[in-house]
Amino acid sequence: MALREDRIGQTWLVPRRVTDFIPENHICYFIANLVEELDFKNIDQKYRYTRGKAAYSRRMLLRIVIMASVDGVFSSRRVARLAEENVVYMYLSGMDKPDFRTICRFKIECKNEIEEAFKMTVNVAKNIGLVQLNHIAIDGTKIKANASSSNLINQKEIQTIREIIKKGIETDKEEDKIYGDVRGDEVPSELTSREKVREIIQNVRKENAYSNNENKLRHLLSSS
Repeated sequence: MALREDRIGQTWLVPRRVTDFIPENHICYFIANLVEELDFKNIDQKYRYTRGKAAYSRRMLLRIVIMASVDGVFSSRRVARLAEENVVYMYLSGMDKPDFRTICRFKIECKNEIEEAFKMTVNVAKNIGLVQLNHIAIDGTKIKANASSSNLINQKEIQTIREIIKKGIETDKEEDKIYGDVRGDEVPSELTSREKVREIIQNVRKENAYSNNENKLRHLLSSS
């Protein structure tokens, strides 16, 4: 059997678009189109013409929060990581990389707007029978997009949406107690350096060899 070449670190002569790596029928395009139709005038007004560093687009933050909920991700730390590593989230964030604190604050400050966006998401999904939104769930309770039922969102579905939003905020609070002001998945800088990793591995191998030799010596002494 032939062995394919390891292509890690390979570069392309022609730049690729993020969407080249996303299937054409991926749900992220539905989320992007839906958020584009929502009215953000009141939300944007809070941030326009204010001093300090420019705030991230509220549309962008909403897109990745909805996508995360579809994927069953409640942690803002995980959403921030996905925006750095996952091509779907890179597309939805426009290659921006909001930190987890920004996402945490957005979920609290724009809770009502997020709920309205979720309601519209489910309404549209029910209207066309989009069963993929069965993935929006909390503690086993799923929002079902059943084409045979009413196309209007019902009270039980609204309650589930509110629980999803609440779960996200509570998850962030719990992780804050554990990780403090860091994301929690960072590794020491020496582990990203090949030379340092090689040096550590050599030391580990030497220690293992020394330990193995000691064990052999003990065995010989005990059996003599």
